[in-house]
Amino acid sequence: MSLKSLKIKENLYWVGSLDPDLRVFDIIMYTPYGTTYNSYVLKGTEKTVLFETVKDKHFDKYIERLNDLNIDFEKIDYIVVSHTEPDHAGSVEKLLDLAKNAKVVASETAIKYLKEIVNKDFEYIAVADGDVLSIGDKTLEFFSVPMLHWPDTIYTYIKEDKTLVTCDSFGSHYSNDKIVNTLNEDEEKDYLDALRYYYDCIMGPFKPSMVTAIEKIKDLDIDTVCPGHGPVLTENPRKIIDLYYNWSVNEQVKLEKEVTICYVSAHGYTKIMAEAIKSYIEKNSNYKVNLFDVIEHKQEEILAKIAVSQGVLFGTPTILGDALKPIWDILVSLNPVLHGGKVASVFGSYGWSGEGIENAMERINQLRMTTVKPFAVNFKPSGEEVDKLYAYTGKFLDKLNSTFGSKKKTKKFKCVICNEVFEGDSAPSICPVCGAKEDQFIEVEEDEVTFRKDTDEYFVIVGNGAAGFYAADAIRKRNKTCKITMISNEEELTYYRPALSDGINEELNSDFYMEDKAWYDENNIVVILGTNVDKLDEANKTIVVNDGAIKFDKLVIATGSRNFIPPIKGHDLENVFTLRNIKDLYNVKEALEKSKKVVVIGGGLLGLEAAWEFKLKGLEVVVVEAMDGILSKQLDKEGSKILEQCVRDTGIDVRLGVAVDGIDGDGKAQKVVFKDGNSVDCDMVVFSIGVRANTQMVQDTSVKIDRGIVVDNTLQTTVKDIYACGDVAQVGNTSLAIWPSSVEMGKIAGANASGDSLKFESDVYPVSLDAMNVKVFSIGNIQDFDKEISSKDEGKRVYKKLFMKDGSLVGAILINDLSCTVKLIRLISEKGDFEDIMKSDIL
Repeated sequence: MSLKSLKIKENLYWVGSLDPDLRVFDIIMYTPYGTTYNSYVLKGTEKTVLFETVKDKHFDKYIERLNDLNIDFEKIDYIVVSHTEPDHAGSVEKLLDLAKNAKVVASETAIKYLKEIVNKDFEYIAVADGDVLSIGDKTLEFFSVPMLHWPDTIYTYIKEDKTLVTCDSFGSHYSNDKIVNTLNEDEEKDYLDALRYYYDCIMGPFKPSMVTAIEKIKDLDIDTVCPGHGPVLTENPRKIIDLYYNWSVNEQVKLEKEVTICYVSAHGYTKIMAEAIKSYIEKNSNYKVNLFDVIEHKQEEILAKIAVSQGVLFGTPTILGDALKPIWDILVSLNPVLHGGKVASVFGSYGWSGEGIENAMERINQLRMTTVKPFAVNFKPSGEEVDKLYAYTGKFLDKLNSTFGSKKKTKKFKCVICNEVFEGDSAPSICPVCGAKEDQFIEVEEDEVTFRKDTDEYFVIVGNGAAGFYAADAIRKRNKTCKITMISNEEELTYYRPALSDGINEELNSDFYMEDKAWYDENNIVVILGTNVDKLDEANKTIVVNDGAIKFDKLVIATGSRNFIPPIKGHDLENVFTLRNIKDLYNVKEALEKSKKVVVIGGGLLGLEAAWEFKLKGLEVVVVEAMDGILSKQLDKEGSKILEQCVRDTGIDVRLGVAVDGIDGDGKAQKVVFKDGNSVDCDMVVFSIGVRANTQMVQDTSVKIDRGIVVDNTLQTTVKDIYACGDVAQVGNTSLAIWPSSVEMGKIAGANASGDSLKFESDVYPVSLDAMNVKVFSIGNIQDFDKEISSKDEGKRVYKKLFMKDGSLVGAILINDLSCTVKLIRLISEKGDFEDIMKSDIL
């Protein structure tokens, strides 16, 4: 007679199912020891709880086990769903048909997923970190442990029974009639083998999340662990928990100084390239090279070497417009969690078309690898093409050295336009943030961080723009032992947002990102992407996210801002956009493929940059500005007129002093209508008329909000231990919302959250434009002055104007001659007088 249930504790029963003959689990895992689908019943004096369900195909026998325990389905009060993977939640729908009075207990994210699984209304309780539920003589405490290995996972601690219900954590695909881990020596050996394989496949890719989860439960009194698969841990459960912890902390994959080249060659030409690359690397570096013809080697051998290599090169010809299947088999076996951050590229020979190489590069970008532009040769490489192949390989080595080599650089250079600092032997030829040229960099020595305080505090940073990134960097420089988690609703690591419009006509590469994944790993910074923070629970120092809740000791809010779209008629039509993030960029680029004419609403800096990119793409462009001049905040009337003419000379239509009344169209934008009754036809509309701070997460809290989150000069909010920086922060009456100030605010907020004592002082931040065949620079106060000095060359359209107040230089405008920008910034910061200006030869 087969076992139907097993008593684990008083009124706690195992009612799962055994599947000893299973040999492949969910397609992806080999299971020589079978598996179990564990479910548990807990009877309290007031309520009955069911933990997990079983896979749908085992449901009938599952019901038999519950009946054997004399469970009255109508008296089941709660069904706790630890996460919604179908092997745990697949039969919830059927169970709810029987347990008509039951409420589902799960994380908020799990509830959302379950609605799509059950496809009907049901009662539920969404629990967050630290929530407690009483069932009479027993108490359930819930822990939010996202990304184990799903984003909706929770643990449940039954306090009186010293029992932890953990879903997939601490489980194994191991079936044994004993149900619990009271195993003999041979069984123990097989079990530990299954345990490790299970961990490697299921939890291994999520080691930081596993460490976070174990640290959450380290102080609990636990004598039993009830996992979702494998034996119930009744004997020394801490042994298994410790094994998981050690595997997660001590067995990180160590990247070796190796390059793996894997290729497939139809006619031998790509093979020639692969061998030449190998030879060059070995002669010009101390990297070990692993060379694989994919056809002649086992896939697991190749994947094992890729896993430990710092660099990977893929070689493929193009046949039928694509890369060859053996290379795709390797590429689709990789994932961004385990393989992101490696330096990678694609090379190959092609006949009449070479799309396969670019297609493979797209996959590498999806894997979040640090890329080098691909290299392709038409048919057989020879002569000059071989030299180019060697140059390509040299660039690959340079990228390897800059990514994995010594981080110590001889010099630091600051861009005077955006304040970003770069390391290297010389200044960048072009600033990747704002596009400033090499002559607009100055060599600097960054202030040495002298404050140090190592603690076990948990710092949470919401937002991963410039402010969030630099806050994390500042914290880690001062505290080497704390935990840092960055949470972003974007799906990308931190990137140079001011360069976003460049992506309209260029493909984004690794240079677009401030750091690759390796930097975050080296600094022990956990990054959670694609996750919304819904609200702040200040009393419990907790933030509520879409997969549960996260506690913190210090919180840095760097949620940035969003582009403003006025609530006019047609604002929600298809093909109405803003350009604020990478998702916006991809949406805009997709729409551009079907568009001929675009209207940009807003004649400020970002609007003009976008308009120029649209023009370069060959579209008809109209710029609409409500003010009487473009770039009106940064230029005086005369400067604005000069810029306007330069814009018109490119063929861009400029409409000034015009207010938009609405957007017309049949489902999508087709016409912009002005309040004066005129209109302009179009295929798409892009708004660029200002931003609004993202303060939603602190609504209905004690954190003071005005136009942004109000902070003092230390960037602390009105609530202790909570800081704000970047576009979302308001210092006094000022919300700056520009890149340079976000960088500085992030550094100061992070420093002060760590215990340092720095003060934010608003600097004079310049603005520059290099588009429409014109260069513009503006800095300081050009509105409130008592004296102006100017010079102009109408033939060259060179315009310079300096503004003075009380004898000191306070602002300046330069058009088409930006050679003196560094001098101007220095003079304004030093409050230079008229004599200083004359000596500087600026005019």
